[in-house]
Amino acid sequence: MILNNERVRSSKYYSVGYSPFLEKYVLAAVVSRAAWYNIYFFITEEEYDLSFTAPEKLDRLADECYKSEEPQRFIFSEKTAENNSKQNKLYEESRRYDKEHGGNSGFYERF
Repeated sequence: MILNNERVRSSKYYSVGYSPFLEKYVLAAVVSRAAWYNIYFFITEEEYDLSFTAPEKLDRLADECYKSEEPQRFIFSEKTAENNSKQNKLYEESRRYDKEHGGNSGFYERF
């Protein structure tokens, strides 16, 4: 998923940014079991700003999301077996959007 103003926390296996497709801020967590793929969660702009001001708080939120303690935030997984039909449809729409808009620019900032 394209994320504008992406900030990557590589030591914690997640990134945050603004999704122009969803028009919302998103946390993308890397699942590194057996296969590498991302799972996506909604966050607020204020939570995104934690990447500048209090990354340890964002680390805790990322951990809670990853452990499925924040199911209301779950958008979709790149592993379609983890999604319901609505989430799989949204995932496919996001892939089309990315393809039409050139995918990620590759630009990001580590924090």
